[in-house]
Amino acid sequence: MAGTWKFNVIFALFGCIIALFSSLLQNSIWTSTIRALIAFVVFFIFAFIIRWMIALIQKDTSTSNVSFTQSDDVHVEQMIESLNEEEQEKVAEYIRQLLNRDEK
Repeated sequence: MAGTWKFNVIFALFGCIIALFSSLLQNSIWTSTIRALIAFVVFFIFAFIIRWMIALIQKDTSTSNVSFTQSDDVHVEQMIESLNEEEQEKVAEYIRQLLNRDEK
């Protein structure tokens, strides 16, 4: 997840202080404190949602499009050579089925 819980706390404290000082002008200290605590909780949850959305946006999707390197090709060739002809045919047929399924 993007950021840390410290971001949530700092963002919530910012909202808490704004709510406290804006509420002090018109309400008693206790009412202002209660409203500031409510604002802290709301801002904390809002910051968590923001962090979650940022993490979702930044999610790395490049791993689904992995391309093979030369060393991977050599490794695959070595694995295929260790199979007998019947097993190689089964592997080839399985790969064809996967490719046909991806094309649809």
